[in-house]
Amino acid sequence: MRFSHDPHHDGSPDYVTVHDDRARLRVRVPGGADAVYAYVVEDGEARLVEGAPESAADGVGWFAVEIPLLPVVTPYRFAIVRGRRYTWLNQAGTHDHEVTDDGDFRLLTGPNPPSWVPATTVYQIFPDRFARDDDSVGPLAEHPDWALPRAWDDEPAGSGPAAAGEYYGGTLEGVRRHLDHLAGLGAEVVYLTPFFPARSTHRYDASSFTEVDPLLGGDAALRALTREAHARGMRVMGDLTTNHTGDEHEWFRAARSDPDSEEAGYYYFTDHPDGYVSWLGVDSLPKLDYSSAALRERVYGADDSVLVDRLGGEEGLDGWRIDVANMTGRLGAQDVNHEVSGEIAARMREAAPEAWLLAEHFYDAGPDTRHDGWHGVMNYAGFTRPVWAWLNTGPEGVRYAATHTAAPLPSSGAAEAVRAMRTTNAGMPWRVRTHSVNALSTHDSARFRTVVGDPVLQAVGVAAQATLPGVPFVFAGDEIGLEGRDGENSRRTMPWHRPEDWDRRVLDSHRRLLALHRSLPALQTGGLRWLDAGEHHMTFLRSLGEQVVLVHLTDGPHGERVAAPGDLDAAGLEVVECDGGVRGRFEDKVELSARGPGYLVAVGVRQAG
Repeated sequence: MRFSHDPHHDGSPDYVTVHDDRARLRVRVPGGADAVYAYVVEDGEARLVEGAPESAADGVGWFAVEIPLLPVVTPYRFAIVRGRRYTWLNQAGTHDHEVTDDGDFRLLTGPNPPSWVPATTVYQIFPDRFARDDDSVGPLAEHPDWALPRAWDDEPAGSGPAAAGEYYGGTLEGVRRHLDHLAGLGAEVVYLTPFFPARSTHRYDASSFTEVDPLLGGDAALRALTREAHARGMRVMGDLTTNHTGDEHEWFRAARSDPDSEEAGYYYFTDHPDGYVSWLGVDSLPKLDYSSAALRERVYGADDSVLVDRLGGEEGLDGWRIDVANMTGRLGAQDVNHEVSGEIAARMREAAPEAWLLAEHFYDAGPDTRHDGWHGVMNYAGFTRPVWAWLNTGPEGVRYAATHTAAPLPSSGAAEAVRAMRTTNAGMPWRVRTHSVNALSTHDSARFRTVVGDPVLQAVGVAAQATLPGVPFVFAGDEIGLEGRDGENSRRTMPWHRPEDWDRRVLDSHRRLLALHRSLPALQTGGLRWLDAGEHHMTFLRSLGEQVVLVHLTDGPHGERVAAPGDLDAAGLEVVECDGGVRGRFEDKVELSARGPGYLVAVGVRQAG
């Protein structure tokens, strides 16, 4: 599947320039065209805006089109005219047939999200399983009544009624003690799953939003962690559940005790006090009702609201990951999700302009990102699932995410993975994609190492998350080869006292590839142009200004793939990272081959366009 002769446009700075109330759009057209038009819709009526030739070199023509900017979001696509035929170009690629507006490019013109995000790397920590205050490894004698104490080396049982109570005793002081490990890895954002008090170790059933769980060390421990992280140039992100609370939460207790209370309006009661709507029918997680203006004030509106209170300053958080963001404000016919996410985004800008707002979203996030709301999403649909489907060679029974769906079978080749990524990301504005995360594993999924079963294939996955648009996201332990067959079983403890069990090759791959992402601006905010994909390989370019990065990923042997200089718009390509069986030659043409799985990254200088 060759893409190098397809017309191309993306939302990166090389292709989009905004001037006041207009945008200048550039289109790369191999072989040239008779005309290029931008298709735009204003007030429900579509029209075509004709572009003008800009330059031509090596058989590639460049066209520029100016279009008016609409409030908040401007959708558009292109008609490439050759003779009596035209081709549509949208974010999913080129099409020789009529298409809907759903895959159009979308330019967000609201306030920009934090500029530091695309250059960073996120390290996710499930506090109970990361590190204790000390180096003890036995079960803790002191524990709450709901807890099932475990020794540090015990493997989590996995999904089941007891899973949420397995207690290992990790703390925020334990996280602070190991910040050197994160720094050595190249991680710059410490993302903590919930730290509020609860009756589980996952803590998504918060009993209060006003304090940090004493089991984790309380507020003092969080302040000490953020203070030291900031001194090291790191940031700290919290995890906030806007969709529900725990059934022991002080708001819910007040709501159940008095049907006329303000708090009773925060929830969906069907038969007070025992009948209420909960998250996916889980009684311990009553769902919040955002038709209540008072609830909105408590969650994000007031200066002492849950969202705002801990943001900013030397000891404050640098952002929130919003749990179940896709379900927040939605129940049956009621849907205020976009309204609520927009208000949350606006409130965060007021309180902490440089704070990052990341949304959990397991499936098609496009429709929820086409407005001034979430800065980015956990891009399971546009990154995690396609990469799993391509590289999966793990055992039967590995589960994807928190569902009962088996992991995709290893019948999806690289070309299918590319099509999946292009399709699922087509509905997402470019700036949202660059502020979203590329995760191979999370606390809600099986471990990627179990999915692929091979350290070299794991490294190929890490190369994908470091080089494709989005922020690399590492679940603590992935970097040393930890395994896990489902979301609960993957929440294993970090074996600090067993360094001999660490996979040093995988650790080294993480360090080198995350450093590469951090050092090359084209891998952060540069455009993405696909060159080639087959059963066992994918090849693409990332470009920004004068910098061009060629990336080749493969899961097994393949024959020689050739690209001409005119396909690349680049000269002087030199390999900066290469692992596994990939071989490359860069002379009058680019030749890539592989004797086994691996990756290659080469950097050159823009030559044309």
